[in-house]
Amino acid sequence: MVVKYYRGAGPGTILLIILTGALVWFQPIINRVDYTDYVSATPMLLAGLLQGILSGNPVTGLILAFLLVFVIGFYLVNFNTRLFFITERTFLPASVYIICSGLLPDMQKFSMVIPATLLLIIAFDKVMAAYRKSGIAYNFFDSSLLIGIASMLYFNIIWFYIIVLAGIVILRTFNIRELAVSVFGLVAPYIVVYAGYYIKGLDLASFTDIIVRNIISEEVSLPWTPLRIIAGSVNLLALIIFLVHLLSVFNKKKVRSRKTFYLLLWMMVISVVIYLIIPGVSAEVIYILLVPYAYLTSHFIVFSKNKKIANVLFAILFLSVLAMQLEKVLF
Repeated sequence: MVVKYYRGAGPGTILLIILTGALVWFQPIINRVDYTDYVSATPMLLAGLLQGILSGNPVTGLILAFLLVFVIGFYLVNFNTRLFFITERTFLPASVYIICSGLLPDMQKFSMVIPATLLLIIAFDKVMAAYRKSGIAYNFFDSSLLIGIASMLYFNIIWFYIIVLAGIVILRTFNIRELAVSVFGLVAPYIVVYAGYYIKGLDLASFTDIIVRNIISEEVSLPWTPLRIIAGSVNLLALIIFLVHLLSVFNKKKVRSRKTFYLLLWMMVISVVIYLIIPGVSAEVIYILLVPYAYLTSHFIVFSKNKKIANVLFAILFLSVLAMQLEKVLF
Protein backbone atom coordinates (compact mmCIF):
# COMPACT_ATOMS: atom_id res chain seq x y z
CA MET A 1 0.00 0.00 0.00
CA VAL A 2 0.91 3.68 -0.38
CA VAL A 3 2.00 4.13 3.24
CA LYS A 4 5.10 1.99 2.76
CA TYR A 5 6.48 4.58 0.34
CA TYR A 6 6.11 7.34 2.94
CA ARG A 7 7.55 5.45 5.93
CA GLY A 8 10.94 4.71 4.36
CA ALA A 9 14.22 6.42 5.24
CA GLY A 10 15.94 6.72 1.88
CA PRO A 11 16.36 9.45 -0.75
CA GLY A 12 13.35 8.13 -2.68
CA THR A 13 11.10 8.81 0.31
CA ILE A 14 12.52 12.32 0.66
CA LEU A 15 11.78 13.02 -3.01
CA LEU A 16 8.24 11.66 -2.61
CA ILE A 17 7.61 13.88 0.43
CA ILE A 18 8.91 16.94 -1.44
CA LEU A 19 6.67 16.21 -4.43
CA THR A 20 3.65 15.59 -2.19
CA GLY A 21 4.31 18.77 -0.23
CA ALA A 22 4.58 20.74 -3.46
CA LEU A 23 1.18 19.39 -4.55
CA VAL A 24 -0.35 20.21 -1.17
CA TRP A 25 0.89 23.81 -1.41
CA PHE A 26 0.25 24.14 -5.16
CA GLN A 27 -3.18 25.73 -4.71
CA PRO A 28 -2.24 28.71 -2.49
CA ILE A 29 0.93 29.48 -4.47
CA ILE A 30 -0.85 29.39 -7.85
CA ASN A 31 -3.74 31.45 -6.50
CA ARG A 32 -1.26 33.93 -4.99
CA VAL A 33 -3.02 33.93 -1.62
CA ASP A 34 -2.89 37.42 -0.13
CA TYR A 35 -0.43 37.60 2.77
CA THR A 36 -2.19 40.69 4.15
CA ASP A 37 -4.96 38.39 5.47
CA TYR A 38 -2.50 37.54 8.21
CA VAL A 39 -1.24 41.03 8.99
CA SER A 40 -2.07 41.74 12.62
CA ALA A 41 -3.19 45.17 13.70
CA THR A 42 -1.25 44.68 16.95
CA PRO A 43 1.77 42.53 16.09
CA MET A 44 4.37 41.52 18.63
CA LEU A 45 7.87 42.96 18.14
CA LEU A 46 9.38 40.30 15.86
CA ALA A 47 6.06 39.80 14.09
CA GLY A 48 5.98 43.50 13.23
CA LEU A 49 9.47 43.31 11.75
CA LEU A 50 8.53 40.30 9.61
CA GLN A 51 5.31 41.94 8.50
CA GLY A 52 7.31 44.94 7.34
CA ILE A 53 9.67 42.75 5.34
CA LEU A 54 6.91 40.68 3.73
CA SER A 55 4.44 43.51 3.18
CA GLY A 56 3.39 43.58 -0.46
CA ASN A 57 5.14 40.25 -1.18
CA PRO A 58 2.47 37.54 -0.86
CA VAL A 59 4.43 35.01 -2.93
CA THR A 60 7.53 35.49 -0.77
CA GLY A 61 5.44 34.91 2.35
CA LEU A 62 3.90 31.77 0.88
CA ILE A 63 7.25 30.34 -0.16
CA LEU A 64 8.67 31.06 3.30
CA ALA A 65 5.67 29.32 4.93
CA PHE A 66 6.10 26.37 2.55
CA LEU A 67 9.82 26.04 3.38
CA LEU A 68 9.24 26.37 7.13
CA VAL A 69 6.64 23.58 7.04
CA PHE A 70 9.27 21.35 5.42
CA VAL A 71 11.89 22.34 8.00
CA ILE A 72 9.46 21.51 10.83
CA GLY A 73 8.57 18.17 9.25
CA PHE A 74 12.16 17.04 8.86
CA TYR A 75 13.10 18.35 12.32
CA LEU A 76 10.44 15.99 13.68
CA VAL A 77 12.20 13.14 11.90
CA ASN A 78 15.59 14.19 13.29
CA PHE A 79 14.16 14.44 16.81
CA ASN A 80 12.79 10.90 16.66
CA THR A 81 16.02 9.58 15.14
CA ARG A 82 17.99 10.91 18.11
CA LEU A 83 15.57 9.94 20.90
CA PHE A 84 14.22 6.89 19.06
CA PHE A 85 10.94 6.91 20.97
CA ILE A 86 9.10 5.43 17.97
CA THR A 87 11.99 2.95 17.60
CA GLU A 88 12.08 3.03 13.82
CA ARG A 89 14.05 5.27 11.51
CA THR A 90 11.25 6.61 9.39
CA PHE A 91 10.22 9.77 7.56
CA LEU A 92 6.59 9.24 8.55
CA PRO A 93 6.48 12.22 10.98
CA ALA A 94 7.56 14.53 8.15
CA SER A 95 5.15 12.87 5.71
CA VAL A 96 2.17 13.27 8.03
CA TYR A 97 3.03 16.83 9.09
CA ILE A 98 3.59 18.11 5.54
CA ILE A 99 0.53 16.36 4.10
CA CYS A 100 -1.74 17.49 6.96
CA SER A 101 -0.56 21.09 6.59
CA GLY A 102 -3.12 21.13 3.76
CA LEU A 103 -6.07 20.08 5.95
CA LEU A 104 -7.16 23.71 6.32
CA PRO A 105 -6.41 25.45 3.01
CA ASP A 106 -7.46 28.80 4.48
CA MET A 107 -4.48 28.50 6.85
CA GLN A 108 -1.99 27.91 4.03
CA LYS A 109 -0.57 31.40 4.23
CA PHE A 110 2.38 32.86 6.04
CA SER A 111 1.33 33.05 9.66
CA MET A 112 3.57 33.99 12.59
CA VAL A 113 2.54 30.73 14.24
CA ILE A 114 4.66 28.76 11.72
CA PRO A 115 8.13 30.10 12.67
CA ALA A 116 6.93 30.17 16.30
CA THR A 117 6.09 26.45 16.02
CA LEU A 118 9.62 25.69 14.83
CA LEU A 119 11.05 27.47 17.88
CA LEU A 120 8.60 25.58 20.11
CA ILE A 121 9.79 22.23 18.74
CA ILE A 122 13.41 23.17 19.36
CA ALA A 123 12.39 24.20 22.90
CA PHE A 124 10.71 20.81 23.33
CA ASP A 125 13.94 19.17 22.19
CA LYS A 126 15.85 21.17 24.83
CA VAL A 127 13.42 20.02 27.53
CA MET A 128 13.94 16.36 26.64
CA ALA A 129 17.72 16.88 26.63
CA ALA A 130 17.46 17.55 30.38
CA TYR A 131 16.52 13.92 31.03
CA ARG A 132 19.07 12.35 33.40
CA LYS A 133 21.35 15.35 33.07
CA SER A 134 23.60 15.74 36.12
CA GLY A 135 23.54 18.96 38.14
CA ILE A 136 21.25 21.87 37.32
CA ALA A 137 19.72 21.42 33.87
CA TYR A 138 20.13 24.82 32.21
CA ASN A 139 18.29 23.29 29.25
CA PHE A 140 15.15 24.59 30.91
CA PHE A 141 16.51 28.13 30.61
CA ASP A 142 17.22 27.54 26.91
CA SER A 143 13.79 26.08 26.24
CA SER A 144 11.99 28.87 28.11
CA LEU A 145 14.06 31.51 26.33
CA LEU A 146 13.09 30.01 22.96
CA ILE A 147 9.41 30.08 23.93
CA GLY A 148 9.80 33.68 25.09
CA ILE A 149 11.37 34.62 21.74
CA ALA A 150 8.68 32.66 19.87
CA SER A 151 6.02 34.66 21.72
CA MET A 152 7.50 37.80 20.16
CA LEU A 153 6.29 36.31 16.87
CA TYR A 154 3.05 34.72 18.04
CA PHE A 155 2.24 35.69 21.61
CA ASN A 156 -0.12 32.85 22.50
CA ILE A 157 2.63 30.29 22.12
CA ILE A 158 3.70 31.46 25.57
CA TRP A 159 1.08 29.12 27.09
CA PHE A 160 3.28 26.20 26.04
CA TYR A 161 5.67 27.16 28.82
CA ILE A 162 3.49 24.68 30.71
CA ILE A 163 5.44 21.95 28.88
CA VAL A 164 8.66 23.25 30.44
CA LEU A 165 7.03 23.15 33.87
CA ALA A 166 5.76 19.64 33.19
CA GLY A 167 9.25 18.63 32.06
CA ILE A 168 10.80 19.90 35.29
CA VAL A 169 8.36 17.74 37.25
CA ILE A 170 8.25 14.66 35.01
CA LEU A 171 11.84 14.34 33.80
CA ARG A 172 13.73 15.20 36.99
CA THR A 173 13.53 15.47 40.74
CA PHE A 174 11.97 18.86 41.34
CA ASN A 175 14.59 21.59 41.86
CA ILE A 176 13.53 25.14 42.70
CA ARG A 177 16.63 26.53 40.96
CA GLU A 178 15.66 24.88 37.69
CA LEU A 179 12.21 26.42 38.02
CA ALA A 180 13.79 29.82 38.69
CA VAL A 181 16.11 29.69 35.67
CA SER A 182 13.21 28.60 33.44
CA VAL A 183 11.08 31.54 34.59
CA PHE A 184 13.99 33.91 33.97
CA GLY A 185 14.46 32.47 30.48
CA LEU A 186 10.80 33.06 29.66
CA VAL A 187 10.72 36.68 30.85
CA ALA A 188 14.20 37.64 29.59
CA PRO A 189 12.96 38.77 26.12
CA TYR A 190 10.31 40.91 27.80
CA ILE A 191 12.84 42.48 30.14
CA VAL A 192 14.93 43.43 27.10
CA VAL A 193 11.92 44.87 25.24
CA TYR A 194 10.62 46.85 28.23
CA ALA A 195 14.16 48.14 28.85
CA GLY A 196 14.37 49.22 25.21
CA TYR A 197 11.04 51.02 25.48
CA TYR A 198 12.22 52.77 28.65
CA ILE A 199 15.58 53.85 27.18
CA LYS A 200 13.90 55.23 24.05
CA GLY A 201 11.30 57.03 26.13
CA LEU A 202 8.41 55.04 24.66
CA ASP A 203 5.20 54.35 26.51
CA LEU A 204 5.65 51.09 28.45
CA ALA A 205 1.90 50.67 28.68
CA SER A 206 1.66 50.52 24.88
CA PHE A 207 3.62 47.25 24.78
CA THR A 208 1.50 45.83 27.58
CA ASP A 209 -1.56 46.80 25.55
CA ILE A 210 -0.21 44.87 22.55
CA ILE A 211 0.15 41.76 24.72
CA VAL A 212 -3.39 42.11 26.07
CA ARG A 213 -4.81 42.60 22.58
CA ASN A 214 -3.05 39.45 21.35
CA ILE A 215 -4.93 37.54 24.04
CA ILE A 216 -8.40 39.08 24.01
CA SER A 217 -8.83 40.26 20.40
CA GLU A 218 -11.10 37.69 18.84
CA GLU A 219 -9.85 36.18 15.60
CA VAL A 220 -12.13 35.53 12.64
CA SER A 221 -13.23 31.89 12.81
CA LEU A 222 -13.34 29.58 9.81
CA PRO A 223 -16.76 28.63 8.44
CA TRP A 224 -17.55 24.95 9.06
CA THR A 225 -18.74 23.63 5.71
CA PRO A 226 -20.24 20.10 5.54
CA LEU A 227 -17.04 18.76 3.95
CA ARG A 228 -14.91 20.31 6.73
CA ILE A 229 -17.15 18.75 9.35
CA ILE A 230 -16.79 15.33 7.70
CA ALA A 231 -13.01 15.64 7.30
CA GLY A 232 -12.62 16.91 10.85
CA SER A 233 -14.77 14.10 12.27
CA VAL A 234 -12.86 11.43 10.36
CA ASN A 235 -9.49 12.75 11.53
CA LEU A 236 -10.76 13.08 15.10
CA LEU A 237 -11.88 9.44 15.00
CA ALA A 238 -8.45 8.47 13.66
CA LEU A 239 -6.80 10.43 16.47
CA ILE A 240 -8.88 8.56 19.07
CA ILE A 241 -7.76 5.25 17.53
CA PHE A 242 -4.12 6.38 17.64
CA LEU A 243 -4.45 7.43 21.30
CA VAL A 244 -6.12 4.18 22.35
CA HIS A 245 -3.39 2.21 20.61
CA LEU A 246 -0.65 4.24 22.29
CA LEU A 247 -2.21 3.76 25.72
CA SER A 248 -2.50 0.02 25.13
CA VAL A 249 1.29 -0.30 24.74
CA PHE A 250 2.34 2.66 26.91
CA ASN A 251 3.66 0.63 29.86
CA LYS A 252 5.79 -1.54 27.57
CA LYS A 253 7.88 1.42 26.43
CA LYS A 254 11.16 2.62 27.86
CA VAL A 255 10.96 5.33 30.50
CA ARG A 256 12.27 8.14 28.27
CA SER A 257 9.88 7.17 25.45
CA ARG A 258 6.93 7.26 27.85
CA LYS A 259 7.95 10.67 29.13
CA THR A 260 8.37 11.97 25.56
CA PHE A 261 4.88 10.89 24.59
CA TYR A 262 3.52 12.23 27.85
CA LEU A 263 4.86 15.71 27.08
CA LEU A 264 3.62 15.45 23.47
CA LEU A 265 0.15 14.80 24.86
CA TRP A 266 0.56 17.94 26.97
CA MET A 267 1.28 19.83 23.76
CA MET A 268 -1.89 18.47 22.19
CA VAL A 269 -4.06 19.30 25.20
CA ILE A 270 -2.68 22.84 25.48
CA SER A 271 -3.33 23.43 21.76
CA VAL A 272 -6.98 22.40 22.09
CA VAL A 273 -7.56 24.27 25.35
CA ILE A 274 -6.14 27.61 24.18
CA TYR A 275 -8.10 27.30 20.93
CA LEU A 276 -11.30 26.88 22.93
CA ILE A 277 -10.77 29.53 25.62
CA ILE A 278 -8.35 32.19 24.29
CA PRO A 279 -10.11 34.61 21.90
CA GLY A 280 -6.81 35.52 20.22
CA VAL A 281 -6.20 31.90 19.14
CA SER A 282 -7.84 30.65 15.97
CA ALA A 283 -7.40 27.80 13.50
CA GLU A 284 -3.73 28.67 12.89
CA VAL A 285 -2.96 26.64 16.02
CA ILE A 286 -3.27 23.58 13.76
CA TYR A 287 0.44 23.96 12.93
CA ILE A 288 1.23 23.25 16.59
CA LEU A 289 -1.41 20.55 17.02
CA LEU A 290 -0.01 18.68 14.02
CA VAL A 291 3.28 18.06 15.86
CA PRO A 292 1.88 15.50 18.35
CA TYR A 293 -0.62 14.32 15.72
CA ALA A 294 2.24 13.45 13.33
CA TYR A 295 3.99 11.40 16.00
CA LEU A 296 0.82 9.60 17.12
CA THR A 297 -0.04 8.74 13.51
CA SER A 298 3.49 7.52 12.84
CA HIS A 299 3.53 5.44 16.03
CA PHE A 300 0.26 3.73 15.09
CA ILE A 301 1.38 2.95 11.53
CA VAL A 302 4.71 1.53 12.71
CA PHE A 303 3.40 -0.61 15.57
CA SER A 304 -0.11 -1.58 14.49
CA LYS A 305 -0.41 -5.32 14.05
CA ASN A 306 -3.21 -4.84 11.54
CA LYS A 307 -1.42 -3.25 8.61
CA LYS A 308 -4.62 -3.06 6.57
CA ILE A 309 -6.20 -0.71 9.12
CA ALA A 310 -3.00 1.36 9.23
CA ASN A 311 -3.03 1.67 5.45
CA VAL A 312 -6.74 2.55 5.38
CA LEU A 313 -6.35 5.27 8.02
CA PHE A 314 -3.37 6.78 6.21
CA ALA A 315 -5.32 6.69 2.94
CA ILE A 316 -8.28 8.41 4.63
CA LEU A 317 -5.95 11.11 5.97
CA PHE A 318 -4.52 11.60 2.49
CA LEU A 319 -7.95 11.70 0.86
CA SER A 320 -9.33 14.15 3.43
CA VAL A 321 -6.53 16.59 2.59
CA LEU A 322 -7.20 16.09 -1.13
CA ALA A 323 -10.93 16.75 -0.57
CA MET A 324 -10.21 19.94 1.36
CA GLN A 325 -7.88 21.18 -1.37
CA LEU A 326 -10.44 20.45 -4.09
CA GLU A 327 -13.16 22.21 -2.11
CA LYS A 328 -10.97 25.32 -1.94
CA VAL A 329 -10.30 25.24 -5.68
CA LEU A 330 -13.84 24.41 -6.83
CA PHE A 331 -15.89 26.39 -4.33
